[in-house]
Amino acid sequence: MGALSVPGGGNWYRGNTHTHARFSDSNDVNDVPAIAGWYKAAGYDFLTLSEHNNNLAAKKVFGHDELTTPTFLMMRGLELSKSRHTLAFGINTFIMGEDSLQDAVTRTLDAGGVPILNHPQAPIVSAASFIATKGLNHFEVFNGGRPQHTAASEKLWDEVLSAVNGRTVYAVAADDNHYKQSNVGRGWIMVKAPALTAEAILDNVRSGNFYATTGIILADYQVNSASNRIDIGISSQNGDSIAFIGKSGVVLSTVHARNGTYQMKSGDYYVRAKITNAEGKAAWTQPVFNREASN
Repeated sequence: MGALSVPGGGNWYRGNTHTHARFSDSNDVNDVPAIAGWYKAAGYDFLTLSEHNNNLAAKKVFGHDELTTPTFLMMRGLELSKSRHTLAFGINTFIMGEDSLQDAVTRTLDAGGVPILNHPQAPIVSAASFIATKGLNHFEVFNGGRPQHTAASEKLWDEVLSAVNGRTVYAVAADDNHYKQSNVGRGWIMVKAPALTAEAILDNVRSGNFYATTGIILADYQVNSASNRIDIGISSQNGDSIAFIGKSGVVLSTVHARNGTYQMKSGDYYVRAKITNAEGKAAWTQPVFNREASN
C-alpha cells in the first residue's frame, strides 16, 4: 500500500458520479440537458449520467459529450446493473452483459474506466468479497438515496483498509439522483486536478486525489509523506470538528476546530480524516498509510 500524494498545484473541481435521467427509461423523453443544467447552475464542474446499462441495450449511449463546455464537463459512464450495481466511470466504450461484480470491475478497467462500488449496503458487500474483487479500489461511502447506510459503509471501508490482505480504497460521495432537482447536492466529490478535462479528472479520481463530501468544503488539505504528517482543513470553510481515524476505525484524535493537524505515530497503520459540523454535514479524506508500520 502506498501513501496518498495530494498535489500542491491544480484546482478543486466539484462533480457528481451517480445521476440518472428518464432518458434511459423512455424513448420519448430526453431530460439530459435539463439535468445537466441543474448541476451546472448549482456550481458543479463535471457530471456523469450513470444510466443503468440494462436500460440502454438498444441506445448504447454512455456519454453526452455534446453538453460539455469549457467550464462544464460531462464525464462518460454507466451504472452496470446486470449483476451487482457498479459505476463504470470514465469509460471509452459501452459495456453490457457483465455477470458478476468481478466481471463488472474487469470490463470497466478494460474500457479505460474506474470502477466504483455503488451503495455497498444494498445489497451488502462484505469486506472479504470486496477484497476478493481484483481491481476494485473505489466505493460510495455516502449515497444520497441511502444516507442511513453511511456508518455501515464507513465500517466496511476500515475493514478493507485494516485487513492483512486489504488494500488502499478511496471513498466517494454521490447523489444517486433520479431526475429530481431537489436531489442535487446531497453528496459529491471534490477532485484536485491541473485542468477540467476528462483525462485529468479520471487520472486524479483513479489515484485518490479527491475527497468526498455532503457539504463540508476544505480550502485544501496537505499530506507530507516524508514525515508521515497529515494536515487536514487548512482553511475549512464550514467544518466544526475533525476526527483522525486509524486502523479498525479507531478514533486517534479529535480536533474541535476548522483546522487540524495529526502527526502520524510509528504504530499508526493508516490515518484518514472525517470533518463534520453541527448541521450534520461531513467530508471524508482518503487514507494515508504509514510505510513504516506493519499490519
